[in-house]
Amino acid sequence: MEFAYYSLAIIAAFVFTRWVTENFKFHVRSNSVWLHHWIIATIVMIILLAMKIESEIAWGVLTGVALEGLGRKNWSILRK
Repeated sequence: MEFAYYSLAIIAAFVFTRWVTENFKFHVRSNSVWLHHWIIATIVMIILLAMKIESEIAWGVLTGVALEGLGRKNWSILRK
């Protein structure tokens, strides 16, 4: 059943992240660097991996957030 929770978490996070990114202008950026949500999700994944956290829901949510960001055309870390 863990796979079911993981799969549902991916879908829910993807949909929620798409809704948030389409409706709110929240950015983590400076003059030269732009941390997109897929980058933040990846950093958190690395931290969870280092801490050996095995929550299928947490991993599913982070995967959904990262996948939603990778589907966009502008996902560079450096600002132009």
